[in-house]
Amino acid sequence: MKLKVLACTVAILCFLSSSIINANAVPAGNVSLEGAGVVVYLEFPEEAHPTETLTLNLTITAQTGLKLQNFTLVIEVLIDTGWQQVYREQVLSLNMVQNGVLERTVWFTLPQNAHEALRCDVYVVTDKAPGLPPNYIFYITNVRTMTYNDLLVNYSRLLADYELQLNRYNALSLKYDGLDSTYNSLNNEYNSLLNQHKSLQATFQSLNSSYLAQEATLDASEDDYDSLEANYKALNQTYYAIMDDSDSLRNAVDKRDNELVNTRYLMYVLIVAAVALLALVVYLKKGKSDPYVVFRKETVALKPT
Repeated sequence: MKLKVLACTVAILCFLSSSIINANAVPAGNVSLEGAGVVVYLEFPEEAHPTETLTLNLTITAQTGLKLQNFTLVIEVLIDTGWQQVYREQVLSLNMVQNGVLERTVWFTLPQNAHEALRCDVYVVTDKAPGLPPNYIFYITNVRTMTYNDLLVNYSRLLADYELQLNRYNALSLKYDGLDSTYNSLNNEYNSLLNQHKSLQATFQSLNSSYLAQEATLDASEDDYDSLEANYKALNQTYYAIMDDSDSLRNAVDKRDNELVNTRYLMYVLIVAAVALLALVVYLKKGKSDPYVVFRKETVALKPT
């Protein structure tokens, strides 16, 4: 019974270890749409979590010279039981040459209670698409409520359970060694009793049955040991992968902090320069004297004729 519990625990550890590995490296997906003389290519992450900022790459390629009269991209996310718009991109009246490319980088932040997946609505109208214009509705990035930190907490808890089960396994291994010694002793006794044949035939049968049972226990214990050893190696590799990702994130944060400090110093310099320039203008303005006009009064006398 203990061996069955140990095997179930190891299986759960393997499952959550694979989940943590997948959470560290989120793959990118893409969608390509063709119609109305253009090819629309959208690249997006396959998985995201609430409050994360997503970046999508949008490319529109003209298959021939045309006028892009209206291109509208609307991205919505499921909030509770309704869809909420999180991004809208629209291009109107754009002339494009053959093989001309229009690129856009789309980024937005998911709401706190977002879940399920993102829904895209693409509407394209060109002068090469008479009649009903193409309109595409499809789903992209899956929104998962469980974050990497949640998986890491579960992993730590199950790792502690694994170590507990490993200690139990070591205890069973010691018990196995004792049973193996007992088996060897009984086997020697069996050989001795075999010489007595008839008088000890009943004892021989009993010991033979005990021998078969202990051999089955030995085989089961060896299989469990091999399975636990393989799982231990997988968990060890996962641990080092997590440590590498942590170092990469720390380096990225340090780089962002340095850029912020440099930008702040540049702003201080510009503010000081602006204040100095304003003081110079005020000083020059006060130094000039106001213009004035002088009036002179003269008396005119007439001489007698």
